[in-house]
Amino acid sequence: MNRIIYILIFLVAFQGLNAQPRKLKKILRNANIEIDALRYAYAIPLYKSYLSKGGTDTLAYKNIAVSYFKVHQYDSALKYYQIAETKGVIASNKVPELYAILGNYNKANELYTSLKAENNTLITSARMYGFSNIDKFKKDSLDYKIVYTNINTPYNDYNAVLYKEGLVFESNRVNKIFKKRKSKKKKSIFKKYEQEFAWDGAGYSKLYFIPSIDSIHSDSLNVGFYNEKVFKYALDDYSTATSNDSRKILTTYDKKAADFQNTTKVQLFKGFHDNLNIGSISFTQDGNTAYYTKNQEKSKWVSQLEIWESKYINGVWTKGNKLFINNTNYSFFHPAITPDGNRLYYVSDDPNGSGGTDIYFIDKNEDGSWKPTQNAGQDINTEGDELFPTYYNGSLYFSSNGHPGLGGLDIFKLEKNNKGGLLIKNMGYPINSSKDDLGFSINKNTGFFSSNRNGSDDIYSFDFIKANIKLKGRLMVDSKFIENKKVYLYQNDQNGNEVLVDSAMLDSDSNYEFSVRPNQSYSIVSNDYDGNKVSYPLSSYDYTKLNDNYIKEMELINFPLPKKVMEERLAKEKAVQLAEEFAMTKTFKLTIDSLKVLTKDYIELHHPFDQVYVVKEDLNNYYKIIEKVKRIKGKKIIIVSATDCTGSFEYNENLSERRAKRIYATLSKLSNNNVIIRNVGERELIEACDKASNNKALQKVNRYSYVFILDK
Repeated sequence: MNRIIYILIFLVAFQGLNAQPRKLKKILRNANIEIDALRYAYAIPLYKSYLSKGGTDTLAYKNIAVSYFKVHQYDSALKYYQIAETKGVIASNKVPELYAILGNYNKANELYTSLKAENNTLITSARMYGFSNIDKFKKDSLDYKIVYTNINTPYNDYNAVLYKEGLVFESNRVNKIFKKRKSKKKKSIFKKYEQEFAWDGAGYSKLYFIPSIDSIHSDSLNVGFYNEKVFKYALDDYSTATSNDSRKILTTYDKKAADFQNTTKVQLFKGFHDNLNIGSISFTQDGNTAYYTKNQEKSKWVSQLEIWESKYINGVWTKGNKLFINNTNYSFFHPAITPDGNRLYYVSDDPNGSGGTDIYFIDKNEDGSWKPTQNAGQDINTEGDELFPTYYNGSLYFSSNGHPGLGGLDIFKLEKNNKGGLLIKNMGYPINSSKDDLGFSINKNTGFFSSNRNGSDDIYSFDFIKANIKLKGRLMVDSKFIENKKVYLYQNDQNGNEVLVDSAMLDSDSNYEFSVRPNQSYSIVSNDYDGNKVSYPLSSYDYTKLNDNYIKEMELINFPLPKKVMEERLAKEKAVQLAEEFAMTKTFKLTIDSLKVLTKDYIELHHPFDQVYVVKEDLNNYYKIIEKVKRIKGKKIIIVSATDCTGSFEYNENLSERRAKRIYATLSKLSNNNVIIRNVGERELIEACDKASNNKALQKVNRYSYVFILDK
């Protein structure tokens, strides 16, 4: 009996052990079916279940990482890619790209350096260059005022296209989702109101329309949209919830419909309805022809994307016609028609492209038929993905993760360089971020773009006004002010050639000021004492805001004197020093004699009897000293005035003071020199009083005023 019991126990245990691998295989098989069908939101919980139960298939780690990446949960994707690599799975550039998306550019470059050593590709070099030069993408950041719009919901709202006076955009918002209610038998049942797109578990994308863009701008973020929304399946086992997690809504569990009462009133775009995804629309300038993307109507597993055309006739959009370019084996999507309707850009994952998804175009013949399709070329297309082309103001815009950028998809503009060649310009921060940025539209200086920088895709508006900052500083020679000296501002062009940007004259305090573009490197150029060209580096980084202006105060630039001039100055200073030492050993009767030893730069003036003005014959010298004082700065000017011996001692003291002050009033207001007066009355006569009292000519020499100019 006991033997039978043991056998039964063994058989049950054996069957349990055998059932476990079968169950894991079934979970893995179902997970693989979901990811092959691009149903990432459903693949995630299945892979997690498989791995948590001891599954050992290493590709499961890569597949769950891919799934997390597709639903924009980048921290979770990074964690699983790293685990996959430890198990021998090649993740290529996914890990450094995820580090960049999460803002860790140093780590991204470190990993790309290792990849470059193994296999140096164009995309590796391009991405490394971008992540090493992030500041270059922030040069024009002051030009844009970015506003979070009141179009947005907690779902994905993106790819806004200007249409007439309003805006057409895509959204997978779900106004009626799985809703829980009680039956009469008090059992919880679920009623489904709207189909779910299993890519991320939200609704299918639809086209929405706002008749006027005037109601779109919003001054601030609607905080209510950032309330935490917890996942049922999406969080991994390794990281806490982040903005990537909290801004998604999975409609596969009990959740009330989101409250959109604070968003702008929108309506479904009439004439464009489908049970599956429909979006990525583009209009001709007259608004009468539209090209848009929709899912194929028949597909076994994955519904490929197709481009359709519709006409606006008699106030109604006609039933769409599928374009000839479509192929059931690949996807064709994101159309962008030029205003005249003669060229259509679009995106395809055709494997014959450069890699990833490429941008193509077709041109229209004169009879209205289309020419053969063409790849947009290697200047635009990379080994990465090129997506969301748009065409505004005569320029092609598109998103790419293969050109140098800030991480994820960046928005680029196709321009021509000075030689007529093509130039791909990164639109820079704040249009671009480390996350995905796409769907650029612009009319004159106002436009829209989309970004998932805050979690789910949101639509932002922007105003573009070129901003300048005031670059201010002082340039001196030998620490002395220079007035009316011309200075030049230069900048190197793309080829390294020095180009003149502006010029300015130094003011009376040796100050210069330029209005320049922010976040740029410049050089200020002027001539030194000998006329030689001297250049000093300047930059407009690290500016400050003062009221409505941006200002950058530069450090003092002081041109030194040439060696020869310095030697002459030192010799002169030595001579003055010796003269001063000699003066200290000798007693001078007159102040003017002691000053004559210190400087040869002086003039002698005389005054009429009992007057403060200068005699006529000395006016020419007086005017010369006035003009000279206007030109010099940083000097010491000493005025010594005297009288003859006629009159009382007190009267003559006052008269000599008035004579000195008369000259002082003229000279002191002309410059910033240090002007000093010394009135000596009749105390320092050139001719003695007993000799001069009976001689008018001798009396005149005693009525003097000397003006001495000395270095400080």
